[in-house]
Amino acid sequence: MTQIPEADAYPSTVTVETPAGWSFILDYPRPPKGLSANDRPAHWAIKHGATQDVRMEVFAKTRALKLGVLEKIRVEITWVVGDKRHRDEDGPDPFCKAIYDGIGSDRGISAHLVEDDTPEFMEKPRLVIRYEKGVRPHFEVRITEVN
Repeated sequence: MTQIPEADAYPSTVTVETPAGWSFILDYPRPPKGLSANDRPAHWAIKHGATQDVRMEVFAKTRALKLGVLEKIRVEITWVVGDKRHRDEDGPDPFCKAIYDGIGSDRGISAHLVEDDTPEFMEKPRLVIRYEKGVRPHFEVRITEVN
C-alpha cells in the first residue's frame, strides 16, 4: 500500500493564492527517466516508479494549497531552463501527464482537485519552455480556476 506523504515531505516553494491563481515548483532539471517522449523506451517498472513519484509530489503540493474541490481548472506548466539549447515542447508530455493526474485524476494517487483530468474539468495548454539566464532548471505549475 502506498503511503501518502505530508506536504512538508517535498521541500520546495508553494505559492499561495494570487490574482492569477496558485502555483508550485517541481525541482526537476528535466523530466525523470522514463517520462520523456525523447527517451529510449524505458522498462515499465522505471516508468511506473517515476510516474508514482511525480504524482505523489504533485498530490502533496496541490493539497498544501488547501483549495478544496473546484469545478474546472486550467493547469499551465512552464519548464524554466538556464541555457538556450533546443528542447521540444512535446518531449515532456509523459511528465506533464503525471502532473495532470496528480492534480485531478479520477483514480490512483491524486489530489482530486477536480473530478477528472478530462477537458470537461481541466484545460491543459501546451507546455511552455522559458529561458532565464543562469537559472537552475525547474518546472513551474500554475493552477487557475476557470468559470
